[in-house]
Amino acid sequence: MVPVALPDPALPPVFVHSGWRCSSTYVWSRFRALPGVRAYYEPWHEQLATLTPERIARETPRASGLRHPGDDVPYLAEFADLLSPSGGVAGYQPRFALDDYFLPAGRQDAAQTAYVSGLVGHAQARGQTPVLACCRTLGRIDWLRRRFGGFHVVLIRDPLQQWLSFHSLRKRPRPTYFELCQYVLLSEAAEAQPLARQLGLPTPKAGGLVRRIAAVRRRLKRAPARTSFTAFLAIYLLSYLKALPQADLVIDVDRLGQDADYAAGIGEALRAGCGLAPDFSDCRTPPAHDAVPAAPYRRISRQVIDALDARAALAAPGPAALLFAKLSKAMTDAPEPPASMRRRLAGWLSETLETLVPRRRRRARI
Repeated sequence: MVPVALPDPALPPVFVHSGWRCSSTYVWSRFRALPGVRAYYEPWHEQLATLTPERIARETPRASGLRHPGDDVPYLAEFADLLSPSGGVAGYQPRFALDDYFLPAGRQDAAQTAYVSGLVGHAQARGQTPVLACCRTLGRIDWLRRRFGGFHVVLIRDPLQQWLSFHSLRKRPRPTYFELCQYVLLSEAAEAQPLARQLGLPTPKAGGLVRRIAAVRRRLKRAPARTSFTAFLAIYLLSYLKALPQADLVIDVDRLGQDADYAAGIGEALRAGCGLAPDFSDCRTPPAHDAVPAAPYRRISRQVIDALDARAALAAPGPAALLFAKLSKAMTDAPEPPASMRRRLAGWLSETLETLVPRRRRRARI
């Protein structure tokens, strides 16, 4: 058995797990606003390895350009008294960010366990409930639950709109940081190696994270939308197939900003589950992205599901039903690009043959 490292069981931690561009910053900010809560923002982010007081002061929602809620309160203020004399957050290692994204529940990692224990204990020693909200933990919920217990919240969003949020932030034809991270994760996911090789991703874990991100940027900086969406969807499916069965509560962020009764119900569910009741009454779902790059989204989704051998898992009853519903609706709403001249010609020939075959059969019978 793996011991649970809780200095104060009366203040169990709350973990908020999500993908990038999935309203996690908003949900984190609502927890942060509660009295008696210490809400850590992105505690697995690689920037924590070199964090300084100056950078904490500089990183604010207003300055981010990411359309995050908030103003000039620094995202990382909760880390200010956790900095080591040599720089960076005490106990943090850059490999925590993406190297162990799909961390097996049974694997021992003393350094990562000590780091998370430090964050949890730091809040609890001050009589605060620790909330850890991050976009890098969907694949390791089981690992975290077995060591720290707590209450685990999973955020899920329409996959096409989530990816379009990545794509809308592109500068020139180059991918965003969010897209680059999907490439890195896919290159290192054991279940997706054939798909990673098909997309031409670099060798897994060839150097440190900065070097690996630079490698995928060089190789895929002009990759078409279909390549980016393929990588995103593969990580989306692998992540949620691992995360949903471990969640104590799943929040559909598309509904959270559209249905006031649903938002109130989520608040009550959180109060019952972890004793905290953030107020989501001001949540507003952003309008759907209307600039959709041309790509065969439905065909890509079928190819990715087959490449991951995920059909049975998606069709099974239970937690994955929500994932299947999200993907199905997104693909139903996805625009299809106009057929190429070659495909139109093939379709015309097929229709012509279908009309000719019955006539030939009738003549043969006469």
